Amino acid sequence: MRSSMLLAVACGAAIQAGAAFAADPVADFYKGKDVQVVIGADVGGSYGLYGQLAVRHLKKHIPGQPNLVLQSMPGAGGLKALGYTYTAAPKDGTVITIAHAEVLFETLLVEGNPFNAKDYRWIGRMMDADFVGLVTKKSGVANLDDAKKKQVIVGATGINSVTAVGPQLFNEFIGTKFKIVSGYKGTNEIFFAMEKGEADSIAVSWVTAAYIQGEKLKSGELIPVYAVAGERLKELPNVPNITEFGRTPTEKAFVEIYASSALIGRALAAPPGVPADRIQALRVAFQNMVKDPEFLADAKDKNIPVNLMAGEKLDAEVTRIMATPKDVVDGAKTFYKKLLADIEKQ
Repeated sequence: MRSSMLLAVACGAAIQAGAAFAADPVADFYKGKDVQVVIGADVGGSYGLYGQLAVRHLKKHIPGQPNLVLQSMPGAGGLKALGYTYTAAPKDGTVITIAHAEVLFETLLVEGNPFNAKDYRWIGRMMDADFVGLVTKKSGVANLDDAKKKQVIVGATGINSVTAVGPQLFNEFIGTKFKIVSGYKGTNEIFFAMEKGEADSIAVSWVTAAYIQGEKLKSGELIPVYAVAGERLKELPNVPNITEFGRTPTEKAFVEIYASSALIGRALAAPPGVPADRIQALRVAFQNMVKDPEFLADAKDKNIPVNLMAGEKLDAEVTRIMATPKDVVDGAKTFYKKLLADIEKQ
């Protein structure tokens, strides 16, 4: 009888140990929940493109397999969504974001923003964010020299977004005549304005240009005239890049910081305060997703390019850029304020 009791106790202990081993607090938390994937743009652009890709494929790799929902929150060139995710959104892992590419630039050079790029918990990047300036064929402009001879109406989502700052940099450096009209809710509205002849130009991600507007590029209806990236785009070797310009050390430093938005690209991040075990689970889920044959096949079938970076590496790169010396940052801030003032005058 004593041996039977010992056997029962041993079995009970084994069952309890197995249950403890099998328990997953992250899975328990996420099971049955909805997770918002917030983008600071409309769904018709590249943020929506990558947002939908993540929503389709990330779920099955997150413990507990929560339901992922894409939430579009356009406004102020992406700053509205950054402010929401950083300050107001739940800090429990039920809200993540494809952070607007300018978050690092806005943190370094703009005072008063309610967010800080270094505090986001970076989950992983799907694609970098090189930008190109497109003009319509009917504008009569085919290159930057042409844009120095006649006024070109540029649609922009906000004066501090790349849709405005990109073309204004060329106005400043080489005397182009880009006239910036801001206030559009998203790139879809601007492209519609271009179709109606109300606007001549837009600065958009290369992904949007090549894969969403690809047919118009091929037909010559849309023409790339400049790039905002770390270096010339390999797909557009004859198109000038903003880092080739700048007349003073301060201007060149500003351009280098500004082009860092390409590093952030289309990256998933969680707001500060999310428990570390959930961040780690999301990072692992991202790494498993981008190796998943279904994810890769979906991206290939829809012509969605990927240039992947793990969350830990992206976090290290953000930390490195945030360590830019204060005197360099201060000089770039002064130049940026002048740039925005010039845009507002238009």
